[in-house]
Amino acid sequence: MAIKRAPSLFISHGAGPFAILGSPHQQPLVDLCKEIQWVLDGAKGVIVVTAHWETDRPYVSSALNPELYYDYFDNLAGQLPREAFEIKYPGKGDPELAQKIKDKLDQHGLQAILDDTRGWDHGVWVPMILLRPQADIPIVQVSIPNGRDEATEPALKLGRALAGLRDEGYIILGSGSSYHNFNAVIDSIMGQSNGASPIPSNRPFEDAMDEVAKLPDANQKAAKILKWREEFPDSEAVQPVGSSEHFVPFIVNIGAAGNDVGRKLGEWDLFGTIMSFYMW
Repeated sequence: MAIKRAPSLFISHGAGPFAILGSPHQQPLVDLCKEIQWVLDGAKGVIVVTAHWETDRPYVSSALNPELYYDYFDNLAGQLPREAFEIKYPGKGDPELAQKIKDKLDQHGLQAILDDTRGWDHGVWVPMILLRPQADIPIVQVSIPNGRDEATEPALKLGRALAGLRDEGYIILGSGSSYHNFNAVIDSIMGQSNGASPIPSNRPFEDAMDEVAKLPDANQKAAKILKWREEFPDSEAVQPVGSSEHFVPFIVNIGAAGNDVGRKLGEWDLFGTIMSFYMW
């Protein structure tokens, strides 16, 4: 039987551990993930590209039993409950898939490095707990290019290099956020403000993402996404300069999409900001 081509999937993974801890402001994320759990059905493995692992060259997690990293901001960690450091996810790594990924990246001149010591950060375990609580699909994490010069071109190249693995049944899961002006929402997340919506709205930025995602040609997608910083509305307010790492997984997904036409699987609201999911 022919292997079904796996999707390229982008999700906005929410704030730290709060979705797993049951915070009301993250419930829309939990609900949306439950609605789309079917996307992972039949996948041979999940290749997770997250905003929380930035390197100069691609690193690939190759451990069979990675630990979980509780990678919270130092100035917030002390305000979190003990439960935030006790979250578990019994997922497995896949050393053979990791080697396959490295080989694929090396073929594209990316000189990948296998890493059998690094654990999974919350950009992996938050979405996987919500999307696949039964933990029955192997996972390999891949780092993103570091944020110098927005990392747009190398992120696009990384996605293109990973794209062929979709034909072998491996999902490319970009775990980031379509909105990530952390300073504009952190007080609301921590319950220290009235939860007022940040200004400006990120709806125009979302519309630009939607336009790129739905283009039917890989070259058209690339031409648009390479100019996102200059041309997407309010880009500096939505993805601040120097800290746009949460947008990078979307760019990787665009690269992995090829000529596929994307569709928005849904969006959720975080204190008036729009957080979107896409699939190709």
